[in-house]
Amino acid sequence: MLMQEVCKQCGLTKKAVEYYVAQRLVHPMVLENGYRDFSAEDVERLKKVAVLRRLGLPVQSIREVLDGQGHAALSKAAERKGLEIEADKARLTLVRQLAATQDWTQTVAQLESLEQSQTILQRLLDVFPGYYGQYVSLHFAQFLREPIVSDEQREAFRTVVDFLDNAAFELPPELEAYLDEIAGDADESFVERVSASMNEMIADPGQYIAENQAFLEQYMALKESDAFRNSPAYRLQEHLKKLNRENGYDDVFIPAMKKLSPSYRQYHDGLVRANEIFLQKYPAMKR
Repeated sequence: MLMQEVCKQCGLTKKAVEYYVAQRLVHPMVLENGYRDFSAEDVERLKKVAVLRRLGLPVQSIREVLDGQGHAALSKAAERKGLEIEADKARLTLVRQLAATQDWTQTVAQLESLEQSQTILQRLLDVFPGYYGQYVSLHFAQFLREPIVSDEQREAFRTVVDFLDNAAFELPPELEAYLDEIAGDADESFVERVSASMNEMIADPGQYIAENQAFLEQYMALKESDAFRNSPAYRLQEHLKKLNRENGYDDVFIPAMKKLSPSYRQYHDGLVRANEIFLQKYPAMKR
């Protein structure tokens, strides 16, 4: 199929099709006379490209969706779009605030805080694979609402961004597929439920352990079982631990986040205290 018919079937301009070819979203055959010959598969991809572009997805997200990452890529693209919409809502609020107060200094500070938060959240979404990136971005979003005002925070922000720009969290295809399979429910409501449970534990670790003792002991028994150690869940756990060590997640990213966000420091320190109490009750889990 030649260009004119492709444009007609896909509802695209010649310029748009040429752009998508240049971006290697489709790979038509080039004939001896220099014309491009689009296959039926090329046309179907272009129809999907047209839909995804109308939904506002960038080329990289479209490539991820079309090149086999399917549902997980669409979910991550939806989260990116959600971040953009939330940022636009926040900017609209700032415009109205500025109109009412004429306080340029406060508006600039709030705008910088918003942009810095978006910088980190977008990178978290992109760096971590599949649904895991969506979960990590949603998890840390609650700790990135505070203004960056001190030199220590500014330095920590640069460290976090540098870490995310250079980290490589790539999983083997079979483990990424498994991760996407088990993490498909990692939406905002799921993260909120997990956060509520973690906050409950941090508030009173002893009471939390007592109230959830049966579940915790079942969980520990599962983790020690041969069935778990021979499962893809165990392989995924060990691979993620390895990636964390190699990239400096625990040694670079977490300490910088604690300096950047007072609320995250409080949360993390609470987790450490809760873990110490847990290990006092179950010392066998130290290994």
